[in-house]
Amino acid sequence: MRKICVLTLTALIALSFIATLPLSAYAAESSVQLTAIEWYNMENIEKENPHKASSRQIPTTDNAMSNPDFKLLSFHWDSTANYLINPANKYHFSASDVVKAITASADTWDAQTGAIVFSYSGTADLKAGKRDGYNVVSWGNYKKGVLAVTYLWRSGTNIVETDTLINELYEWSLSDGAGKMDLQNIMTHEFGHWCGLDDLYADKDYWLTMYGYSDYGETYKRTLGLGDTLGLKAVYGA
Repeated sequence: MRKICVLTLTALIALSFIATLPLSAYAAESSVQLTAIEWYNMENIEKENPHKASSRQIPTTDNAMSNPDFKLLSFHWDSTANYLINPANKYHFSASDVVKAITASADTWDAQTGAIVFSYSGTADLKAGKRDGYNVVSWGNYKKGVLAVTYLWRSGTNIVETDTLINELYEWSLSDGAGKMDLQNIMTHEFGHWCGLDDLYADKDYWLTMYGYSDYGETYKRTLGLGDTLGLKAVYGA
């Protein structure tokens, strides 16, 4: 299952999970907390709970456009999230193609509301996972089983900084390659967290973008379902 870790930056608690977070204190901000949301590969269900995997009841047809389910986090951006992309990667993808895929993911959410949720601010040689005053998307090393992790620094109900780290332990594709993770598919889901939406884990929500697992070659999360857009509009309006 997804792990959520909430930390106070001025008094980091010595938990084993903390050691896995590439986090350094940015400033003495007693009111700022970090929530790290990990997104797991579908195969984790089979490995961690074979009985659950065998008893799953996934809808056989895509019901995303009729399924109104969504779940909200208790915090969100109260202004436009200006974000930077570090396109450096080991897969020989061009910087322009990486930027195109990631900005398309953000634009998918912006197209469903009159609010300006995201604004692309260019490329930068920065790594996600560090509280440095910038909202960054980048590849980086993370633990096996986790496809991507989104870091949400918040004060009260307002997000003040967000990063997403894409786990380069996996093979990635920009064109729905079989046996690989699709970048636009994964980042559309991750940007949902930036919007203030939480993961869904019920089998009936399998076809929604905010469903909490993904798999190789999957691309249907590139587009939003009814519940995804209803959740967005619950935060930002129509």
